[in-house]
Amino acid sequence: MLSVQLHTTSTSIDKIYNSYVSIYEEDLGFDMLLKYNGEFSLSLIRSFASSVEEMMTNLKNKRHVIKKMFSILVEGLQNIYLHGGTNEFGKQSSFLILASNKRSYKIVFGNIVEPNDRSSLKFYLGNINNHSNDELKSLYVSILENGYITKKNGAGLGIVTMRIKSDNDLKYHMYDLPSKKSFLVMEVELMK
Repeated sequence: MLSVQLHTTSTSIDKIYNSYVSIYEEDLGFDMLLKYNGEFSLSLIRSFASSVEEMMTNLKNKRHVIKKMFSILVEGLQNIYLHGGTNEFGKQSSFLILASNKRSYKIVFGNIVEPNDRSSLKFYLGNINNHSNDELKSLYVSILENGYITKKNGAGLGIVTMRIKSDNDLKYHMYDLPSKKSFLVMEVELMK
């Protein structure tokens, strides 16, 4: 297991991170494959993606499960890196947890959300879960064809991709932070 924890500036985020680690590891009995709490860089994202792909290959996972995991992981980490908000010191404080049990993997992403992005993000995530995979694939193609771009220069395809690849609804929760910002935790389940 790869475990890295950097000091973050908000004890609230540390508490959120530690509660998810505790839930999966202690309460639900998942094996922790990767835990990280801190800032993400492009080189760290590449390193995590490569390490997880190698770990899953060594664990004798089916190739299609490895490809789905790689896609979900990269999309989630890119969303954090490109769209995550910053704390009161201008730092992106985020986390990643990858846990496993006999039937599935849980990938848990956490990042700061700016106040003006909260309601639109909650609506978008809720709307994604209300579509079948076929509807989401059509939405994906439509976004590509129409060139839809968000305020932050994204097309919104990362979350759609994670939902399609996982074949499961995305679970999410928004926590209020003392800074009036929010902290989004998104849980993705991938069956083995």
